[in-house]
Amino acid sequence: MKVSYSQDEQRFQEEVRKWFGENTPAEIRDQTLGGSTLDPDLQVKWHQTLFEKGWIAPEFPREMGGAGFSETEQFIFNYGYSLSGAPRLKTKGLSLGMLTPLLLQFGTKEQQEHFIPDMISGKTVWCQGFSEPEAGSDLASLKTKASLEGEEFIVNGQKTWISMADYADWMFMLVRTDSSGKKQEGISFLLVDMKSPGITIRAIEALTDHKPFCEVFFDNVRVPKKNLVGKINEGWKIAGTLLEHERLNAFPIGELLYAIETVRKNAEKTRYRGKPLLQDEVFRRKLATLEVDCDSLLYTFFRILSQLKIGAAPGPGASFLKIYGGELYQRVLDLNLEAIGPYAQSWYNIEELGNAVHQATMGWINSRSLTTWGGSSEIQRTIVATRILNLPRK
Repeated sequence: MKVSYSQDEQRFQEEVRKWFGENTPAEIRDQTLGGSTLDPDLQVKWHQTLFEKGWIAPEFPREMGGAGFSETEQFIFNYGYSLSGAPRLKTKGLSLGMLTPLLLQFGTKEQQEHFIPDMISGKTVWCQGFSEPEAGSDLASLKTKASLEGEEFIVNGQKTWISMADYADWMFMLVRTDSSGKKQEGISFLLVDMKSPGITIRAIEALTDHKPFCEVFFDNVRVPKKNLVGKINEGWKIAGTLLEHERLNAFPIGELLYAIETVRKNAEKTRYRGKPLLQDEVFRRKLATLEVDCDSLLYTFFRILSQLKIGAAPGPGASFLKIYGGELYQRVLDLNLEAIGPYAQSWYNIEELGNAVHQATMGWINSRSLTTWGGSSEIQRTIVATRILNLPRK
């Protein structure tokens, strides 16, 4: 495969690098290593900064408030964004990266006009209500029920592991609207106002002492029928399309390479046998192996990008990126702990290596979830086996 940029694309690449280098606030740089979530208030502030620049939605046309970038420009932008150390935005990933493409494909004109402008500007924040206590990777087993009564759905049940639910204005969620047939056939896709009566939110404390997730309980919550996306009982098809986009964008390649550069910098500071750890032959071999693996993932992404350029959907190949990207990211952060050395045993010891210690440990802990959320690696391997390799399920 031969990959090259035109002169205009090279100029754009330099513009992206320079702008993020000059405009990313120090308070948010390097804050999302390993998939950590940035403080919601800072997320909204950064979202609005990108909106004012015109870069919050690279893939959308200008008339929608997007940047109108080509597929190649989108890759250059997203790659440069991640490589700069700028934070991953849940506010953008959930609304613009996942929900907006679905509304454009399955939503009504009224839904598109009502919801999309505020998602682009950052005026409204969304959360995703898929997982339940007994429906994680086996999402089709969900039990949260929605009964249609006249022009309203009555929703009862529980969702869990919901990012930013305590901050969000709206939730897009899957609910069971029919239990008579196959479990995949009775699911619908709803948009729910988080201020609706009957919603109770409880934060879940993580190992990092933060509370990035929530449980959400629904007790006779009334949702207007007009907030149904697509047709009733056809939400599983919509969810499948959404998850392909989520898995394709689960591990920004630039973010991985930035993490490797972080490992390199930490290894330069750590002393081993009287010299920088980076000069140790065994450590350098480990680092080089990860760099080669990241390049392999990059070219795999290029192959999928070439399909997107001709109008194809991400498809099951996104599952491969999800598997390999998540496991590779974990390996990079494993090596980062090794680069920190004995200081990594203390979460908040910043005397010797500054904030690098805190970020290394927090990033490593958060990275343990990378092979679980969005569909576990085991589920993704089944998708690859059956839909790409055409192997039998049994």
